[in-house]
Amino acid sequence: MNTSELKSVRIAQNKDVSYMAGVIGKSNDTYAKKERGVVKFTPDEMAAISNDLSLSPAKFNAIFFDSKLLFGKNLSNFLSQL
Repeated sequence: MNTSELKSVRIAQNKDVSYMAGVIGKSNDTYAKKERGVVKFTPDEMAAISNDLSLSPAKFNAIFFDSKLLFGKNLSNFLSQL
């Protein structure tokens, strides 16, 4: 996971840790640990963050999967399961 990219996108959209914690339904401390990579995000949390931050598929891939997901059919299948 690219923790610095997630933080950069969040800050660029003027959203603080408290706001993002609300997006995923967790405490500020838990969200902060997840954003720092100490604790993993669940697929549902990744989807909620992606929707809230309006992440493109490429940005979602870069942040949560270090750009290791394939595009096209494989990525579409994965995202449809979130």
